[in-house]
Amino acid sequence: MTETLDGSDKNSVFQKISAGRKTVDFHSHMLPGIDDGSPDAETSVQMLHMAAEQGVDIQILTPHYYPWRETVESFSQRRSASFQRLSDAWKMEKPALLCGAEVAFFSNISRQDTDLIHTLCVEGSRTLLIEMPFQSWTSDMTDEIATLSLDRGFQIVLAHIERYLRYKHNRTYLEQMANLPIILQINAETFLRYFGAGKALNFVKTGHKILLGSDAHNLTNRKPNLAAARRRIANKFGGDVLRTMDETAMDALRMIDRERIRR
Repeated sequence: MTETLDGSDKNSVFQKISAGRKTVDFHSHMLPGIDDGSPDAETSVQMLHMAAEQGVDIQILTPHYYPWRETVESFSQRRSASFQRLSDAWKMEKPALLCGAEVAFFSNISRQDTDLIHTLCVEGSRTLLIEMPFQSWTSDMTDEIATLSLDRGFQIVLAHIERYLRYKHNRTYLEQMANLPIILQINAETFLRYFGAGKALNFVKTGHKILLGSDAHNLTNRKPNLAAARRRIANKFGGDVLRTMDETAMDALRMIDRERIRR
């Protein structure tokens, strides 16, 4: 049974992250009609079938959250309604579905109420996917990430890090943040491009904690594509690196907020 977001099936989150190696797509826009991703449940179901064919066991659903457009409460209500539409249409066991959000960075994000931040985390966890600004970063921005990670105890995952490198000084800031207990998410598509694959592979070489995400939005030019990227990584670095990435994903999901699950 697919759990509801209000915790009515409190054990299902734990069941989905039970022991054993699993393939996790940590970043996608498959919830119907909530952002610039899937427009309807029918498209979402087709996308999930594609993910299943590629061996995805757990699909993290991460619609965009822009704090300047709506409140967290409004976003949460829209996400719950969208998730219900998808749950009604998706009856397969795999991939299992977990909701989160791709949260656009904003000033003072590290000072927000704990319950508010929890609402944006991958459900049942303290893991938060953050999209950094598409501009040159400042030390204030990276300080906020450090505060969320070190002082507030959230597991921060930085979305599609490859997209920020063209901006001045961002590589330096990214390398500094990578020394924090955070995780770097790279889009699968990056490993499949002639230009750009080198940068992605270099981040894998460094030994930093890396996650893969399809960032899938549709059935055409931004479709689920995790399998091909996983093959490229395995061919380049061997199965142990891919296993470590899978373990990193599961560790992030197991960063359970047990108090929230009990509610």
